[in-house]
Amino acid sequence: MKQIITALGNPLLNDKLKEEEDFKILTKDIQYQDGIFEIIEKENKIDYLILSEILLGEYKIENLIEKIKEKNNKIKIIVILENKKEEIENILYLKGVKKIYYNNQVEIKEIISFIKNDDIEENEKIKFELENLKKILLKNNISLEQENEKNNLLKLENEKGKNEELKNEKEKNKIKLIKNNKEKDKKIISVVGTGGVGKSIITLNLSNILKEKNQKILILDFDILNNSLHTILGVNNYPQKIKNKLQKNDLIQNKISVKDLIIKINKKVDLISGINLLFDSKYKISSEKIQFILEELKQYYDFIVIDTSCECFFDYTKNILHYSDTILFLLEANLSEIKKANNLLKIYTEEWNIEKNKFNLIINKYNENAVDDKIVKHIFLDYKILGKIKFNKKYNNLINKNFEEDILTKNIKKEYEKITDKIIKLKNRKINLTIQNIYRRFIFNIYQKNQNKI
Repeated sequence: MKQIITALGNPLLNDKLKEEEDFKILTKDIQYQDGIFEIIEKENKIDYLILSEILLGEYKIENLIEKIKEKNNKIKIIVILENKKEEIENILYLKGVKKIYYNNQVEIKEIISFIKNDDIEENEKIKFELENLKKILLKNNISLEQENEKNNLLKLENEKGKNEELKNEKEKNKIKLIKNNKEKDKKIISVVGTGGVGKSIITLNLSNILKEKNQKILILDFDILNNSLHTILGVNNYPQKIKNKLQKNDLIQNKISVKDLIIKINKKVDLISGINLLFDSKYKISSEKIQFILEELKQYYDFIVIDTSCECFFDYTKNILHYSDTILFLLEANLSEIKKANNLLKIYTEEWNIEKNKFNLIINKYNENAVDDKIVKHIFLDYKILGKIKFNKKYNNLINKNFEEDILTKNIKKEYEKITDKIIKLKNRKINLTIQNIYRRFIFNIYQKNQNKI
């Protein structure tokens, strides 16, 4: 029995739903926004909320959804908008809305049908995702298979006799283990930081250095709101496959995949831009599927470098960071930006529960007026600082020239090379609070108190 409330300011749908045997309508149609919270406080088990954009109250629809989800994250929300607004749709889907309809464009029976069949669709999705997971696990020779092979190797070593066969088996297992170790060497690197800190330029420059080291690179522009890498690289159009589907307006009928979005930049570097198409209201993918996307792409590249959004309310950003092997956190060495960076790191580590040892800091746009290195190290004591990149006045020229010219000075290029070498060799770093670290914290606390007095 599906338990439903409606908040439409109009009892018509509420009355129709009462006629359905499989539905239990918990209350009369709610006439104002605060009424929703009153019901949520009383009723623990609500399966569906059907909500109108024009319901009376102080909140915008996107803020209202956020407040409802804070109270009860399990409620499936169906929203009825007054007019077509793709930007609002994308935001609502990202905030967890289940389905969006439009007033005067939807019939009551259509909403009833959706609720009845929703569980069936969910089960099909789960089956589909499980099948995909099986395929991914088989393709990537997961750790279980590695452990079995190691155990087989040990058994063979303990057996006596048949020396020639034993040698052959050892060689076979060595080859398999080498292949598996190569898979381990592959890395997903996310580039994060506050707005304007230089994530896109760092992403491209690091990819270029990796390319010079004969690595196969995928640059993934996952900044849905401000994706700009295709512009910097001089890519003005989507691939022909996507253009054809856009012209025919059949993204639903002929669904696009991530592979369709791959753009060849050169022999060693590919780009995926336009990822926002996969989050379009017509063809929405859930943030949970990011793991499958990344695992699928990881098969074909040595490094996947992801340029992320600075907005910290997107679930997909959280999932990207959880699935990344390394996170490069960019910051500028001035008091204002350091404070912003510190707050953002707290969200990532304390609210999103991402391990601190994944974060590796890069000081970007470093100049003679920057805060002293020692102070920056004290502030970010729990994190590894890979290096600093000096401010380069020619970056605008680099963007305007579509990244064709190598305008990096020798010194800056050396810094990138050092940082890139460290990234390649990175392993998980355990945070160890030694006596020296405690002393550093004491010094930094004094520094912070002095700053607060200014």
